[in-house]
Order: sequence, then C-alpha cells, then structure tokens
Amino acid sequence: MKKVTVTAKLLAPVALKRNRQAERTASVRSVSGTRVRGALAALYLQHHGQVDATFTRLFLDETACRFGPLDPGPNQFPRTAADCKREQLKHALVDLLWFHVAQHHLNGQVTGNTPIWRQCCVDGCKADLKECSGFWQEEENRLSEVSQDLHHVTTHVGIDRHTSTAAESILYTLEAMLPSEQETDLYGWITADDDALAALKELLEDEDYRISVGHHRTRGYGDMQLQLGEPIDIDESLAGTEHWEQWSGELIGFLKSPPFSVSDIHPRDFYFGLSFPTGAIFVDRFLRYSLDPADMISWLPPMPSPHAAFPMKNRATCNLASGGTVRWITAVTRHERLHGWNAAHGLPRQDEWMVARGSVYVYCFQGTSEERTRLIQKLAAFTKEGIGLRRNEGFGTVSVSDDFHRKFHRQGGQP
Repeated sequence: MKKVTVTAKLLAPVALKRNRQAERTASVRSVSGTRVRGALAALYLQHHGQVDATFTRLFLDETACRFGPLDPGPNQFPRTAADCKREQLKHALVDLLWFHVAQHHLNGQVTGNTPIWRQCCVDGCKADLKECSGFWQEEENRLSEVSQDLHHVTTHVGIDRHTSTAAESILYTLEAMLPSEQETDLYGWITADDDALAALKELLEDEDYRISVGHHRTRGYGDMQLQLGEPIDIDESLAGTEHWEQWSGELIGFLKSPPFSVSDIHPRDFYFGLSFPTGAIFVDRFLRYSLDPADMISWLPPMPSPHAAFPMKNRATCNLASGGTVRWITAVTRHERLHGWNAAHGLPRQDEWMVARGSVYVYCFQGTSEERTRLIQKLAAFTKEGIGLRRNEGFGTVSVSDDFHRKFHRQGGQP
C-alpha cells in the first residue's frame, strides 16, 4: 500500500450541510472521505458507464483504496489539547492526556497545586484553559493554528419545476466555504495499492484533476482541483517505531515526578496511545454502536464502567496470545452522529454513531522485551489496516502514541 498526500484548491464555493434537519444550511469546515470517494465514484461511472472490476477495487475494497477527508489544515488537534481562554495559542497550548493518565493512577485525585494543567501560566494570565479544536500546522518550527476559513452566506430563491422561474414564497440562505488566495485550501490523503493508484490517476487526468462535491452544483458550487503528491510506501513510513518507546519512557518519568509521584509503576511497563484523527465507527458483537475499541479488537481490554474504574488495580486485563497483559488506563472520547446521502438511490443514508475525531485511548502493557516486540508488530498493523467500519471512507485511521501528546504535555512545549 502507498500513501499519497492530496491537496485541493477551491475553484468555486463549496456548500456542505452540517445537519440534514437544519433550518439553515450551515456548512462544515472539512470534506469527508465519504464525499471524496462518492465524487470520484460518480466521475468513474460517467466515464465508464457501469460498475466493473476496477470500480469495485477503487471504491468498494477497503484493502485496495481508502480516501481520507480534506481538511483546512494538515493536522487536527486531539480532543486532549487545550489553550488559553483569552488569548488562545498566543499564550498557551497544553495537551492534557498525560495529566488524565496521572489522575487515573491516583484514583481520580491529584495532590498538590497543578495550575499548569488548569490555568494559563503566561505572564500571570491565569485564565482557564479550554478545549482547543480545529487544525494546526508547523511554520518555522513552531505550531500555529490554521486561520479560520472564509464562509459566506448567500440568499437564494427556489426554482419552480414547471416554469423554471423563481418559485413563490421560497427563500433560503446557503453557507459555503469560499476559495482563498492561498495555493492550497484543503489537505488530505489517499492510500492505495499500485493498481488502484494507477487507475485513480488515469481517471483524474481525464478531468484535469477536477471534481465536484457538495450541494447546489447546478448553481456553480462545489468545483475543486486536486493535486496528488509523491506516493510513500506505508511500510517505510512505519520503519521508525522507536519513538513509541520514547513516548512510553517519558510518560513514566512524568508520572513518577512531582506533583504526582506515582510509585506503582514498573520501569519496564509500556504505555501506548491509540488516536483516531479521522474518527472511527465501532460496533459490538450485537452490532450496537460503541465507544470502545475492545469491541472490534479482541485482545484489547474493555473500558470499565465509571463506578468500577477505581482503584486501577481492580481493572480487568487481557492476556495476549503472544504473551504479556494489557490494561486500559484512560480515554478522552465522545460520540458524534454521522449523516450521509445515497446519491444512487436519491435517499438519505441511515444515521450512524461514530467516535469523534481526535479521540484518544491509553493502555499499559506488561511483559518481557520479546513480548513487547510482538505487541509493537500488532500496533504497526493497526496503523496500516485501521480499526472499525467504513475504512475506505477514511474512518478508523489509527495513530499510535501520537507525538503531539509528548511535545505538549506541559505548557511551553514546542513541535
């Protein structure tokens, strides 16, 4: 499998509904992988007129081709990121994941004064820290938030189907993302094998790499031009997993230092995090939507109910067939409703519940060095294969021990 970076330049405003039932057509900031896949699938059918083996490989085979979302920035803040309530990133940025891990080790209570995880400590500001959402990028070795994309609200009249003129008493507003003066408006990715990637490039070349997404395309909305980067072999990009060991080692040092001074940690424990930057769809064995990755991965321990989470030593562990045990530590996650539209049937898709983008789960492994090596091989497989349903639409992408948490576990961290 190869991973290709995708950038998009908006050639016209793009209108994407945030909610099917909204009275006002509010627009989202990103183009989901579902819409990218649907736009390319429609383009393929226009060229070939039927579903063939290549169509199936491109758009229905999760092992052959997957389409990520197009976002206004190359990276999204995890749900554990927080910034200054008054001055945002100008004052402070801190990731609270390791602080949550310490809280769980101390049965939900942290002794001592911990303002650095509660308040902004820059220039005596002392404003509360709030959840930091949105997207970020690196500029001159510093992290910066992607500037707010320009949305524009226009007023339209309805069109009478019989007379093709303005319909009486039908007036509505439409919010859309506007093209910017920058070379790139949206960032995304595609993973595909060699055959699927070649077929995809051939399809896009015939259309000058232009696709149409969203609503009101008959009124000039939704046109964008894609640009594909050089493909990178996924195995090569995962060659350096040693930073996972560094992530765990620094977390252990963080937990053992004041004000936490956690004592019941073995130096050979291995902590790892599972982050879902594009969200995920989990179901249990009864096909009920779930927030727990353990419902999809048999060797992960289940998340305990709140009243049974403490003390930590009473939490269930999973014994791996390859040796060693895994224990759930903490999670920062929530559900979001996932809407969709089936263009082929002209009907809305069934709503689903997804794990929100940026959700993070932390686990602790105990075992020998050989058993840890086998666990790391399992984690590397996650990063290639993903977890959950609808992975060909970008859902279920996994980042193991995201370095963002290590760099910003205290205020003043730098990328």
